[in-house]
Amino acid sequence: MKIKFTAPAAALAVCLAPLFALRAQSFDVRIYTPHPPTTISVAATQNALAWRTCPTCPDASSPSLRIAIATSGLTIANAQSSATQTAADIYITGDYQLQPPAGVDAPPFSANFPVHIRALSGQLLIMVTMPIEKYVEGVLAAESGDFKQTESLKAMAVAVRTYALHFRGKHAADGFDFCDTTHCQALSWNAVTPRIAAAVSATAGQSLSYQGAPAETYYNQNCGGSIAAGSESWPDNHAPYLIAHADPYCVAVGVLKWESTVSVADIDRALRDSGLSLPAHWTTLEIVTRTASGRTQRLKLAGGSPPDVPLSASSLRFAVNRSLGWSKIRSDLYEIRNSAGEVYFSGRGSGHGVGLCQAGAEEMALEGKSYRDILNFYYPGTQLVSARADNWQKQSSERIDLLSANPEADAAILTVADRILNEDESSIGWQLAFRPQLQLFSTMDAYRDSTGEPGWIAASVRGHTIRLQPTIELQRRGIVESTLRHEFFHLLVESHAKAGTPLWFREGIVLYLSNPDATPANASPMTDQQMETSLLHPATRDDQQRAYDAAQRRVASLVQQRGKQNVLAWLSDGIPAQVTARAPQ
Repeated sequence: MKIKFTAPAAALAVCLAPLFALRAQSFDVRIYTPHPPTTISVAATQNALAWRTCPTCPDASSPSLRIAIATSGLTIANAQSSATQTAADIYITGDYQLQPPAGVDAPPFSANFPVHIRALSGQLLIMVTMPIEKYVEGVLAAESGDFKQTESLKAMAVAVRTYALHFRGKHAADGFDFCDTTHCQALSWNAVTPRIAAAVSATAGQSLSYQGAPAETYYNQNCGGSIAAGSESWPDNHAPYLIAHADPYCVAVGVLKWESTVSVADIDRALRDSGLSLPAHWTTLEIVTRTASGRTQRLKLAGGSPPDVPLSASSLRFAVNRSLGWSKIRSDLYEIRNSAGEVYFSGRGSGHGVGLCQAGAEEMALEGKSYRDILNFYYPGTQLVSARADNWQKQSSERIDLLSANPEADAAILTVADRILNEDESSIGWQLAFRPQLQLFSTMDAYRDSTGEPGWIAASVRGHTIRLQPTIELQRRGIVESTLRHEFFHLLVESHAKAGTPLWFREGIVLYLSNPDATPANASPMTDQQMETSLLHPATRDDQQRAYDAAQRRVASLVQQRGKQNVLAWLSDGIPAQVTARAPQ
């Protein structure tokens, strides 16, 4: 049977808006940022260099160049000529090696990426146009720490790529996208290993999306067992996927503890050097408030004049570390003790604690979790999308948003979805408090690559988004309406279920609500724990299906005994102990 849509696409009141598409792209990256040279040598490593002094000028050719700061911009010495010329800019292409002068603490840079050089404040501003995957390789080499597990390295590759897509243009006012320091993402172009290149290749084009745009994929070295919300480091950041939560993986093999002693005089000097106004003769530093993840939020400088002057934890950490070394205060997860003019810090973790914890990701991979599992844990509610998937277009009905690569062909599903959502809400007396989003993939390969679901799973929910196989596939199987009905019930059930509600109960309710008259008659008897285990970690497709059938039958039986509304109320109130105690064996 094929589903026929009752309204043509033209009858829908929709708005179309292009969303980000992951295509092959490049970033303009400033290199040698920490130690910008005043001269640089450029030598061809194959054939000759092509260079010009303006974007539309004709190319010149040379085996090597020496570029230096001049009063009016740059001086360019051509190896083929004894003469030099001056210019404001130089653009170079070809296979080359950039060699900083002796005394500059930076390695040579060998590549074939376009180079743009100009003067900036008496130094050379050197920018290279790097393909996105090469940029990800260089950042992984600098930022991935001691990763030994392939899946954690792949998760980091996706996080790095997504971070770059989200924050592209961070230095737009200076004419480039990123610098090569931790201000953006550190870059180590001469330390890319085969393992790093393989991890980048395995995830090529993949990034995390939230509501159709690249997510803010912050990451940190060690969260100390407690992931911080985005707002803890950046007050205006309320991304729903950057939330505070416990991280048992980070501390599975032990807590990263640190201690540090800093004199009151050194703290006072560091804070004043940062431009802060401080009380005279303050004597002690005290914690006033903490964040949701337990990190120090506000402190006070006590004992001075005026007394009890407030101070933010981030201001303290940045000022002290900038002045005395970046390991003095490794994180904001600490306790304080004052004694004899010194402040003793006792803390755990390293970094701001927001987003992916590298120590936790490594442990998750060691325990057999995939890079998708790792990304799901640290960025809940985001979606893994692929450059090979779709060029998304957004359409909206009165209540639902639709992401699709074929807007004209897929628009009619909005009418069906609106009707089914209203029917689902009416059947249980609840309403969604948010706008759900449908994401229709154009091919089965794109669906499998982006969601990680096998072909026999027609749809899945991630956050507020229902991810669906191509419309033509759902129509061929005659399951458009049943799939939408099931997934909308999922959104309704999950929005009412309190933390810790068993999966078998949530899935059983969804299955029952989707088709209350079709209780599996021959479902294999299973205990609640057996259902939970099979749904969380199915051994085979058949094993998972048996658990679904058992869960549906169990909930149907509970509804018959206790009433539908009472059973639904258990989602938020908890399942009564006597119910679980009498679970069928």
